[in-house]
Amino acid sequence: MSTPRPRIAVLADWWWPQTVGGAERSARDVARRLARFAEVAVFVPAAADTAYQDGPLTVYPTRRPFARRVHADSRLRRGLEFLTAWLLPTVASRLAHRVAAYQPDLVIAHNISRTGPWLLRWVRARGLPFVRVCHDLSDTCWRRARFRDGRICADLCGSCQVKTELMRRAMPREKITVCVSGFVRDQMVDAGLTTSETSAVGYPLADATPRLIPRQRSAPDEHGARDGELVFGYIGRLDPTKGIEAAIRVTAAFRRITGRDVSLLIAGEGQPGYAARLAELAQEEAVPARFPGHLDVDAFCGRVDVVLIPSAWPEPFGRVAVEVGVRGRPMLVSPTGGLPEAARISGGPHAFADFRDPEAAVQALIRLLDAPQPAIEDAPETRPTSLPEAVAGAARRLLGDVTPAPSTTTQP
Repeated sequence: MSTPRPRIAVLADWWWPQTVGGAERSARDVARRLARFAEVAVFVPAAADTAYQDGPLTVYPTRRPFARRVHADSRLRRGLEFLTAWLLPTVASRLAHRVAAYQPDLVIAHNISRTGPWLLRWVRARGLPFVRVCHDLSDTCWRRARFRDGRICADLCGSCQVKTELMRRAMPREKITVCVSGFVRDQMVDAGLTTSETSAVGYPLADATPRLIPRQRSAPDEHGARDGELVFGYIGRLDPTKGIEAAIRVTAAFRRITGRDVSLLIAGEGQPGYAARLAELAQEEAVPARFPGHLDVDAFCGRVDVVLIPSAWPEPFGRVAVEVGVRGRPMLVSPTGGLPEAARISGGPHAFADFRDPEAAVQALIRLLDAPQPAIEDAPETRPTSLPEAVAGAARRLLGDVTPAPSTTTQP
C-alpha cells in the first residue's frame, strides 16, 4: 500500500494565466517543485469562483468581496479592495472555507496583501504548519516598497509599525520564513516577524543555466542602433522608483567624459506619460534613446553592450540582475536592497555605483568595460540555494515523518 502524498495549500495574491510579475513566476516555480512530492492546490482571491489545472497544480480562484478584476484596476476599486482586506474579516471567509475543504497538511503563503491578515489567523487557529515566503517587504510596509513621494523610507513609519504588529500577531506559531534575499530576511528579523533560527534565504533564478548571448553588431538594426555605437540598456518596468532618469544622466555624462558614441535602449512598459517624460529628458541631455516597449531578455541582451540597473529604492531581490548576468552581459548596479546579492549570484561581470553621482558612476562604468570579461562557468563549484529548493526544504522539515491520513473528502 502506497503512502499518501501530503497535501499542501498555497496562498497567493495572483496566479497564472493572470501573471503579474517576477514574484508570481517565482511562486509558480515553487509550487511546481512542491508537486514533486505532494499534492498542491493554489488558492487566490478573484472576482468569481473557478478552478482549473496548471500541469500538476490545481488552481482555485475564489471570489472575495470588492476584489479587483485585473492587477491595474481603477483607483477606486484598488482602494476599496485595500481597505476591506484589512478591515473586514469576511473578505477571506470563502477562501478559508475552500482551503478547509481541501484539508491541507501544510500551508504556504506568498504575497497575501489582498486578503489582509485573516487567512493567516485562520491557519494559526487550526495549528497548521506554515511556510511564509517573503518576496518583498509587504509584511512591514503598506506600499510594499520603502519609497514614498520620491523619498526612500529608512525606517518604519507609524502606520507601517501598526501593520507589522498586525502581521506579527497573525503569524502561525509553527512556521518557517523563506526570504528572497538576505536583505529581506534582515528586514523581517528586525521587524520581529521571524528569527534567524526559523528563517532561510532562497534566491529566485539561482539555478538558471548560464548561456552567453553575443552582442549583435548589425547596422542599422530595427531599433536604430548604428554600427560601432556603444549601447547602454535598461530593461524593466518604466516607473520612477527604478531610477531611469539617473541612468539617462549617467549615459550623458559618459558621452561627455569619454567622447564615445553612446545610445540608450530603454525596454519595458509603464505609464505612457512617464515614458514621454523620459524621452524629453533624454533629448535635453543629448542622449539618443530608443523605447522599443517590451523585449524578451535574450533579444534585449543581443542589442546592448552593458546593462544599467539604477533602482532608486531597495529592490527586495532584483531578477533583472540575474537574467542579464547569466547571459554574460556586464552590468552597472545600484547597491541597494537585494541587488548586490542578485548581481553576485548571477556570475556575470558587474560593478556597483550610486547613480545619483553621474561622474563617479561613469568611472565605475569605465573600469567595468575595460576589465577582462570572465568566461561564464557552466557548472560553478558552489551555487546558492534557489527559492524552490529552500521552500521545499522548509516544507519537508515541517511535515517531518508524519504520514497524513488518506483523504476521503471531495475537492473544494
